[in-house]
Amino acid sequence: MPQRVFQRFVRWIGYDLGITPNQITWGRLIIFVPGLLSWIYKNELAQWTGMPWQFFGVVALVVVTIVIIFDIVDGALARETGQVTPHGKVLDPLVDKFITYSTLMLFWSAIDKTGFVILFALDIASTLLRGSQVQGANRFGKNKALAQNISKFFFATAVLTATPWLNHVGNFLIWLAVVLAAFSVGIRVLPAKVQDNIRVAIPQILTLGNLAAGMGAVWCALNNRIGTGVLLVFVAMACDLLDGAVARKLGVISKFGKYFDTVADLLSFGAAPAFLVAAVNDFSPLSVGLGAVYFVATCIRLVDYGRARDSTPTGFFRGVPSPAGAWLVVSSVLLGEPAIALLVLVIAALLMCLFKIHWIHFGRVLPSMTVFEIAGFLVIGGGLAYAFTPLGAAAGPIVVYIFSPAWRRPEANGG
Repeated sequence: MPQRVFQRFVRWIGYDLGITPNQITWGRLIIFVPGLLSWIYKNELAQWTGMPWQFFGVVALVVVTIVIIFDIVDGALARETGQVTPHGKVLDPLVDKFITYSTLMLFWSAIDKTGFVILFALDIASTLLRGSQVQGANRFGKNKALAQNISKFFFATAVLTATPWLNHVGNFLIWLAVVLAAFSVGIRVLPAKVQDNIRVAIPQILTLGNLAAGMGAVWCALNNRIGTGVLLVFVAMACDLLDGAVARKLGVISKFGKYFDTVADLLSFGAAPAFLVAAVNDFSPLSVGLGAVYFVATCIRLVDYGRARDSTPTGFFRGVPSPAGAWLVVSSVLLGEPAIALLVLVIAALLMCLFKIHWIHFGRVLPSMTVFEIAGFLVIGGGLAYAFTPLGAAAGPIVVYIFSPAWRRPEANGG
C-alpha cells in the first residue's frame, strides 16, 4: 500500500503539477536552510519566543525528514518521466552532499571524526565518478545514503532527549555508511574480476558481522554492560536481515554461507539473549536454567527452518523467527525488570517452537506496514516507555509483530 501511494504521489507531482526533478532538488535546498537555522539557533529562538528549545529542535528534525523524503521523490520522478539530465546528475548529488554533511556537522562533538572524514572522501570520489559515468547511484550508494540519514536522527535524538548513548548508534551507522561507500566506489573503479570476488565476500562479511556482534553481546553480558550488549544484538539483527537479501540480490548463495549464517544466528539470537537475561538476574540458577531452555528452543527453531523451508509458504516462517525472538527478549531486558525478562524468555522459547503458526518475513512487513500496525507500534511502545523506561519503546514493534499472524496469513498474501 505505501508503495502504491508513493507512486501515485510521484505521478501527481510530475504529470498533474508539472514539477521537474531539478525543481524539487532546488526546492529541497531552499526548504532545508530554515530547518538548519532552526537547529543552530534553537536556544536563541527559545529565549525570544518563550517556548522550549526542544520544540525548535523537533521542527528542524521534521524539516530534514521532509527534505529526505523529497530526495527519494526527485529520483523516482526522474525515472518515471525520463527527465534524467546531465545537469541533474551533477546537481542532485551535490545538493545531497551539502544537506548531509552540513547536518552531520551539527553533531561534530559527538560524531566519530575518523569515520566522518573517510566517509566524506569516499562520497566526493563517488560523486566525481558518477558525474563521468553513465550509471547513476548504485545499490550500495543508496544504502549508504540511508545509513547516513538514519544516523542524523540518532544524533539529534541524543541531544533532544539527553541520551548520550544514542550517539554510539549514530556512529555505528556512520561506519556502516563508510563500508557501503567503499563498496560503491569499488564497483565503479575495480576490474570486473575483482568485483566478482567482492560480491562473493559481501554476504559473508555481513554474516561475520552478525557473529562478531553476538560474541560481543555475550562478552558484555559477562562484564555487566547490558545496554551495549542489547545494542549489539540489534546490530546482529541488522546484519542478519541484510546478508541473505544481499546474497540473493548478487546471486552468490552458497551452502557454506547457509551453515555460517546458522552458526551466527545461534550465537547472536540464542546464546546472547540468554546470557543477557541471566546477567540482569545475577546469573541465578533459575535464569541460567531458563536460558538453557531458550538456547535449545533456538536450536530447534533453526533446525526446523532448514528442514521445512521448502514446504513453508513463501515469505513466511513456521514459528517466530529467531531474530524476532531475540528482539522480544532483549526488549524485555531494557525494561529493567529481571522477573519480566525471565517470563519473556520462556514466552519467546515457546513462540519459536509454535510450528503450526506462520509469521510473515520482516522484509514483507517493512514495505507494507498498515496504519493499524504503525499506530500499534506507537501506542504499545509509548505505553511501555511511560510505565518503565524510554528504552521500552523498542518493544512496541516486536509486540505487534508477535500478534501479526491474526491478520497477516499466508493464504491472504498469496503464500
